[in-house]
Amino acid sequence: MRRATLDLLRCPKCGASSLVPDADVADSAMSFGPARCLGCSSRFPVHDGLIDFVGDRARLSPLQQAMEQPWIARSWERYVRPTVDTVLTRGRLDHDSEYTVLRNLLAAPPGPIVDLGCGAGLVLRRLSRDFPNHQVIGVDVSRPMLEEAMAQLREHAEAADFVRAQVPPLPFNDASLGAVVAVGLVHLVDELDTLLREVARVLKPRGRFVATTYEVGPLARPLHRGAGLHPRSEATLRDAAARAGLVAFERVKVPPFLLWKAERP
Repeated sequence: MRRATLDLLRCPKCGASSLVPDADVADSAMSFGPARCLGCSSRFPVHDGLIDFVGDRARLSPLQQAMEQPWIARSWERYVRPTVDTVLTRGRLDHDSEYTVLRNLLAAPPGPIVDLGCGAGLVLRRLSRDFPNHQVIGVDVSRPMLEEAMAQLREHAEAADFVRAQVPPLPFNDASLGAVVAVGLVHLVDELDTLLREVARVLKPRGRFVATTYEVGPLARPLHRGAGLHPRSEATLRDAAARAGLVAFERVKVPPFLLWKAERP
């Protein structure tokens, strides 16, 4: 983990202080930890450049349990997600097309880029390639997914840092990020207003939140919510973004998917 990335983080326990290496670090990178909060003195392990704000998890939903399986992480990009996308869009939206839209909505970030729910790192690798002069950080709660993402980045000779965190809240300092990307995350989060308020807090002025999610009809919503998913309409997303203080809402529709952005004024 680059020291510059560590400087962007804030303690998820006290939420008010910076993190520093627990011991002297001679160079600009920190491969092993722990890192220490200057305020509450909490310590968080760093292993192979990944800082862990979660530790052991209990009471996982069936969906969360699936995401913690190493074989799911290893097959996610090649088999699982393409199958889900094909079923939902009937082949109308492939990964390359999705990323092209996201990249256009992202424009020119005025600072570091965070990929929330980075999973096995498909979008993260492309962000690292397309923005070589930006700090690029992957955030996910699943350790197997993060380990797969780290392995894939090494294989493709791309660079990024990694944070294991349960969001919201976001473990970043106020006005510290140029962009937050969330591909396939919004419909996994119950507290949409909390998430978007956190996004607005961590973005720099003119920084953008770019996300993908999906919507379904009212009759299907209870079934999806029973599975731990939270599909939302365009109107719901637009209103929640406005409540969080985000402006310039734009979207591209490929039913049932919504690709959208909003920015901090």
